[in-house]
Amino acid sequence: AMDMAAAMAISLIGMVYPIVTRTMLNDYIPNANIRAIVISGLVVLGLYVLRWALNYFVQYYGHMIGVRMQSQMRRDLFAHLQRLPFRFYDNHETGRIMTRITSDLFEVCELAHHGPENLLISSVMIVLSFTYLATIDWILTLIIFACVPILVAVTMHFRKAMRRAFDDRRKSNATINAAVESSVTGIRVTKAFTNAEREVEKFSKGDEEFVDASRRAYRAMAKFHSGTSFVTDVFNVFILIAGGLFLYNGAIDFGDYSAFIVSVNLFISPVMTLINFMEQYQTGVTGFERFVEIMDQ
Repeated sequence: AMDMAAAMAISLIGMVYPIVTRTMLNDYIPNANIRAIVISGLVVLGLYVLRWALNYFVQYYGHMIGVRMQSQMRRDLFAHLQRLPFRFYDNHETGRIMTRITSDLFEVCELAHHGPENLLISSVMIVLSFTYLATIDWILTLIIFACVPILVAVTMHFRKAMRRAFDDRRKSNATINAAVESSVTGIRVTKAFTNAEREVEKFSKGDEEFVDASRRAYRAMAKFHSGTSFVTDVFNVFILIAGGLFLYNGAIDFGDYSAFIVSVNLFISPVMTLINFMEQYQTGVTGFERFVEIMDQ
């Protein structure tokens, strides 16, 4: 609860800067109100110091929540493994079991920590930022809102390819773990039969598969990040042109125009966070299903 409250406060503090910017440009600066300018700047600075402390709290204690969850699940899984019959180990390589205890549980706990936080805060920030932008100029706000489906469509397209690629990478990683475990535990047999070259060939094959899977995964990730960044950049260009035309025609004043441009990311960022949350949710649920698969044995 403290982690969620701190994260919410961090997001709300982010709303202060564009509001103060708008007030300064529309009121304090034209009226030469130096005292109000200085006081506003000091208030923002104080809030940023508070946000620094809250960021530390969220990053440290929030992740420790996830670590403790992971630790408890790992202990439950390990204790359950001690009770499973021999036939389970005949059908499951130790390296793959190790992957479920480490990598899969990490994904589960990342979801347990960041999931509720991202879902709640992003939803609130989208509503608040949209409302604030609409108070500045509702037509410009609708232009941004109309572009959001394009961003979602582009993102989901690249996300699917990236998810498949990283799933393949995870499977390749499990293969490497299995190969290492098999080779190390059977090292006496390998040496007795002078079979080291064969073991190296087997490992090299698995390692090459991992490199290929990583290449596909990072290529997909590069397409995702570059594509979404390009779309958000295009959004900013649209706002720059539309806002400039509105300013030229007197439909909006300079202070509101400046505050609107500063505030656009307050709306776009939580939208991106929600899109990323869908991928994190799928990854975490997959890891949890793999955890439950063993616990149900």
